[in-house]
Amino acid sequence: MNIGSQWRKWDLHVHTKGTNKNDQFKSKGFDEFCVTFFKKAIENGIHVIAVTDYFSIDNYKKIKDYVEDIDIKTDFSEKEKKYIKNIYLIPNVELRMLPVTDKKKLINIHCLFNPQYVDSLENDFFTSIEYSAGSGKKFKMNRQGMIDLGKDLDSSLSNEEAYKKGIDNFVLAPIDLQKLVDENKKLRENTIIIVSNSNNDGASGLQKHYELFENENGSLDGVRKTIYVLSDIIFSSNPRDIEYFSGNKTTKSDVITRCGSLKACVHGCDAHSEEKLFKPDNDRYCWIKSDITFEGLKQIIYEPANRVKIQENKPQPPLHKLERVRLKFPDDVKWDNDKFCFAGFDDDIVFSPNLTCIIGGRGSGKSTLLNLIANKIGKGDTKFFEKVDSLNIETSVKFMPETIENIEYLAQNTIEKFATDIKAFTEAIYNRLNKKSNGELESKEAEIIENLQIFDDQIALLKNRVELHNELLNLRSQLKINNNIVSTFSDKTFVDAKGELTRLQKEKNIILESRNRYKLLYKDLKAIKEKYQAISEPTNNYNTYYNELLNKLNTIYVEYSSKDYTIDKEEIKKIDETLKKIEEIIQKYLEKKGLSPENIEDAKNASQKIIELKNERKNNLNNLKETKQKINNFSTNELDDKISEFKTSIESELSKINAIFKKISDDNSSEVKLIEVKYELNEDIFNKVFHKLEDTLNIRGDISSFKKTFMEYINSVEFDNVLVCSDGSDFIAKIGTKNTQAYRKVEEIFSDNVNFNIYKLLIEEKKRNIKDNKILRVYYDGKPLDNSSFGQKCTAAIVILLSLGNNPIIIDEPEAHLDSSLIANYLVELIKQQKEQRQIIFATHNANFVLNADAELIIKLENINGITSVTNFTIEDLDYREDLLKLEGGKEAFKKREKKYNI
Repeated sequence: MNIGSQWRKWDLHVHTKGTNKNDQFKSKGFDEFCVTFFKKAIENGIHVIAVTDYFSIDNYKKIKDYVEDIDIKTDFSEKEKKYIKNIYLIPNVELRMLPVTDKKKLINIHCLFNPQYVDSLENDFFTSIEYSAGSGKKFKMNRQGMIDLGKDLDSSLSNEEAYKKGIDNFVLAPIDLQKLVDENKKLRENTIIIVSNSNNDGASGLQKHYELFENENGSLDGVRKTIYVLSDIIFSSNPRDIEYFSGNKTTKSDVITRCGSLKACVHGCDAHSEEKLFKPDNDRYCWIKSDITFEGLKQIIYEPANRVKIQENKPQPPLHKLERVRLKFPDDVKWDNDKFCFAGFDDDIVFSPNLTCIIGGRGSGKSTLLNLIANKIGKGDTKFFEKVDSLNIETSVKFMPETIENIEYLAQNTIEKFATDIKAFTEAIYNRLNKKSNGELESKEAEIIENLQIFDDQIALLKNRVELHNELLNLRSQLKINNNIVSTFSDKTFVDAKGELTRLQKEKNIILESRNRYKLLYKDLKAIKEKYQAISEPTNNYNTYYNELLNKLNTIYVEYSSKDYTIDKEEIKKIDETLKKIEEIIQKYLEKKGLSPENIEDAKNASQKIIELKNERKNNLNNLKETKQKINNFSTNELDDKISEFKTSIESELSKINAIFKKISDDNSSEVKLIEVKYELNEDIFNKVFHKLEDTLNIRGDISSFKKTFMEYINSVEFDNVLVCSDGSDFIAKIGTKNTQAYRKVEEIFSDNVNFNIYKLLIEEKKRNIKDNKILRVYYDGKPLDNSSFGQKCTAAIVILLSLGNNPIIIDEPEAHLDSSLIANYLVELIKQQKEQRQIIFATHNANFVLNADAELIIKLENINGITSVTNFTIEDLDYREDLLKLEGGKEAFKKREKKYNI
């Protein structure tokens, strides 16, 4: 099944045994040579061969004849014969052209001809060019003309010797070839002219200023320019040449000015011996992405950077791709009262790993096909098929491969949403940037959000400090009351007993605190022991260390689980008994004083209460000191560092896609304005701050009757001015005096500096909440996209979404709301770049997407008698050229494709 233009090895410069110059082949006969020739072609995976000879296609014809008789050959297996039959052979006539190079060599120039045009070459080409000898005679470029030239130079030569002599001396002038192709349109359409760029016998050898195409005086080399303008393609595998002629080393306009157009670079082995067959220097194979046809080869003229690569290995396709969809629906499926367009369909629909464009008229099934895929992955519009009876997508739609990583589907309404909803667009961009960063952005963001807890913790500390302070005042009051009670008793017996009671109580408290601390540690140790298990077969040192540590912990646990605590328990028991005796002494003393039972109880409790209150006061003071210390130590430095790291990371990811946009804009500066994505934070966060302030201070009910006014007063002071206020009174002063109930409530609340500091903390927290506040704002021509037209917004949305991710992306008629000039001048350039690393599938009726984005595969859907039929073809498939011309803007798109590089 046709999956569109594919990468295959093409060798466009291969000589054969009997070549007219420099024949080093050792084979005994031509058939023996052909066995080696095709065996090596199969071994090296060559699919297209340009059979080359000087001023002749005779050896091309001999190779063709051999292939036609391949079935009767005994040197190949059936599998090899099948391979050979599918090798595409092209005649390549190598010519020698004036002027001479710096190395005193003639320039090599090649004419590759459409194999279907071969029968016309004798008349249209070989007999149409003449060489003027020094004798004044003219000789045609065909075989007889070469013999005549050779004999003119040496009349004693045989015909074969004269033929070789003529070839050695026949020289072509650039103007003669130029004139011929200019006058014969059919010849030009069926000829591809390739010049060598070697500094030995290629055009670059005319002078030294190879990159600039200039003579030493700075003027353009006229002869050199004529040769490059005449040529369609360059023979060179030099990376510098490839970079220059494709327009990547300098601006495209410079190359077009100096060479007439951008040029693709191709390569071949230039074999003149069996050892060199299909073995280019440095394994620089020529990979061309096209059908294996002459028209396929012509596509590299229009796409010099994207259709040809010179390298050892096949270019890597996108990693994630939907290879095919199997549709199998019963014959009786209905859409409302009509037959479902895929009813009875039982076949595969295949996709290119790069760009597939699905075309077809209204009702042909384009959107239906995409929505079947979208619903299969759970991303489609469930209402799309609500009028279809008995549609089981789960069983009727199958993917190959079965599981695809995160196929992205963009319906028309999705694009509109991203174009108008900045929050949704930000989230879409962010999710894709996060994937590009391998989850680093999301991880850093989560860490920042987790660290925002420091603000809640600080607010809790401020509130706790107030509570501790109030508790301390209360303790002081209670302690004073109990001291007053106890101070009424000054008898030595009571004082001594009271002192001993206090001492023993403290001693007991110390032991109990120590016991509790020990119990907590023992409990944690037990939890560790129960949580972790030994590794039965350690495979590395860390496993060994783990087992050693676990064994030591278990040993400690066993040791302390068997401890005898009898002495400790007896000590506490002894203290309790002594305390009881002392309490009895105090009881008897108070009874002798004649106190009522109630007063006796108060007096006894007062003594005990003083001990407890002093202990509680001590703890309270320690807690208050610790709380104040924590409040004073509060810092956002660590959090701010994390936020800065996040900003650096996200801007680094954005810079990569912005660089793509900048290159497209630079290359098309007269037509395309710069698209740019910038990371910003939303400053409009007052409502978020205020709602949390309401909850934190618990004032919702207090302000309900004048909430709007209350909010206006607070919001009248910008956050930056709030944060520089020293206290609540400073903040209130910035609001100004108002004679309203709302203002008096503002005064009441914010006169308390704790409340004001809480307000400042909430501002600081919300300003740092990048999860809620981040904006990835899109700019077009330096202005926020918000100020652009709807078409520009939609175009920018697609541009950005296409630029992010390596997962397959499917878009349903993206041109629906797009800016037409941006489609033609911007989007297609981006697609050509992105399709190399991600699979793109469009349903479209716009020829610019198909032609100028250089679709590898075109799927034509047709509705014939209510049933959808599927046809696959490529741009270079001339049988379907009319289908492309019928697309919206088809003729203009073809013209633009030719004019783009001044072809």
